[in-house]
Amino acid sequence: MALYILGSGYFTLATIMLRIDLFSFGGGLASMPIMYHELVDLYGWFDAKTFMDGAILGQVTPGSIIIAATFFGYMHFGIWGSLLATIYVFTPSFLILMGVIPFFDRLRKYPQFNKIINGILCSFVGLLVVVTYRFTIGIHWNLVNVLLALAAFVLLVRQVNVIWIVTGGIIVSILIQWL
Repeated sequence: MALYILGSGYFTLATIMLRIDLFSFGGGLASMPIMYHELVDLYGWFDAKTFMDGAILGQVTPGSIIIAATFFGYMHFGIWGSLLATIYVFTPSFLILMGVIPFFDRLRKYPQFNKIINGILCSFVGLLVVVTYRFTIGIHWNLVNVLLALAAFVLLVRQVNVIWIVTGGIIVSILIQWL
């Protein structure tokens, strides 16, 4: 209520971040489809390129979803927006974990619980496919970019540490710029 009195934009940002975290099962990347839908499609606060920049910033730092949320909060509402986004994107997970942890072992014994969790995760695979598609059409594709994407894919399948893949992508991109 206090956020709504301070400004409806702050209240909207807080509720968006709560929804993003509350309905994102499967880790930070599962949050991206919801975040994209809310910030780009629904509210129009960012264009696809700015969203991708924030998502990329989040991926090269620890806590990808938190950093991306902080970036988007800052870009739209300044320092107070970044603080609100960070706090509210983290709060539901924290509260859910604190409430579920004592009962988790018992819940896992129920096939219905496992089916619900599986259904939720499957729906997010579909959401991730949509975001991947949107990211794909937002990139200027040329032979070098195709080769970088394929190399990253192969390295990920071979379970190479993501740090090395990102570092290699940065180095190759810098070298290509000098050529």
